[in-house]
Amino acid sequence: MRVLDRLSPGLRKLVLYALCGGSGVALDFLVYSLLVIGGTWYQFANIIGYALGTCLSFFLNRAITFGVRDAPVRRFLSFISVAAFGYLVSTGVLWTLVDAFHLDPVISKVVTLFVVLAIQFTLNSLITFRSASTASSSKRA
Repeated sequence: MRVLDRLSPGLRKLVLYALCGGSGVALDFLVYSLLVIGGTWYQFANIIGYALGTCLSFFLNRAITFGVRDAPVRRFLSFISVAAFGYLVSTGVLWTLVDAFHLDPVISKVVTLFVVLAIQFTLNSLITFRSASTASSSKRA
């Protein structure tokens, strides 16, 4: 962890988010790939993998990246809302790459992961895991 301690707070959060989210992404990708290889339609496989990865990512990011303990239900619902938006983006990018450009569904999934990571980190930092003190000070401004 000493390497992480030397990073700026914002960069440290991004790295932790990527590591924690990476666990969720790994689960998502593993489930997705196994289902697609097993003959499941790629969009249905995406729903299952994405849902499982999202739940794992929430719990890891809540505890490790952002270290928040308050309002777990509200934060989970917010995280799920951001994830739902990310899912829509993922579905659109997958459709474009697989159906419009005829690329391999598994390779296409890798591309979507980077797009969705950037979007969700930004939204979760600003909305889901914003600290109560940050929320209070922005209301006063």
